[in-house]
Amino acid sequence: MTRANRALRAVLYFLLLIGLQGALSSLLTRVGVTPPDLFLLTGVAFALRLRSLPALLAGYGVGLLQDVLGHGLLGLHAAGVAGGMLVLVGLRRFITDSGVFQSILTVISAILGQWAAFLILTYWLRGGLVTVDALIHVLPWQAGLTLLVYPAWARVMTWGLGPRPSAEEEMAV
Repeated sequence: MTRANRALRAVLYFLLLIGLQGALSSLLTRVGVTPPDLFLLTGVAFALRLRSLPALLAGYGVGLLQDVLGHGLLGLHAAGVAGGMLVLVGLRRFITDSGVFQSILTVISAILGQWAAFLILTYWLRGGLVTVDALIHVLPWQAGLTLLVYPAWARVMTWGLGPRPSAEEEMAV
């Protein structure tokens, strides 16, 4: 595949990401359900494809894009996605299986890292970013739906961002 094709696929992927995340957010929040976090899953894709520092920076960039497109505190989701990537980058060398267990562990660790970053920011800013109500009502829906869509969205990410490097390629880097 040529470099122009890869760039075009990446642009189309991000347009699909923005459109689908916006549509899911609009539709699901009307019925009181927190949508899956496709931006976090995009950060996961970068964490599985890039070395540690570029993965963290890409995760922060994806989260910043989410902040710019959404409403709320600028940098909150950027720190959250970067926190998820930090946990995932730390754990990825221990994850060798490419099956269901690996998928579940990958998504859960990214979500826990994201919410840990949210909790740190809540403490640091002395604000009400993460409340008990959010932990009870938002986190379970987000985690469940993000886990549910991950297998299908992983195929979209492979199409748009390219395949994950093999274990041999990762060891060579």
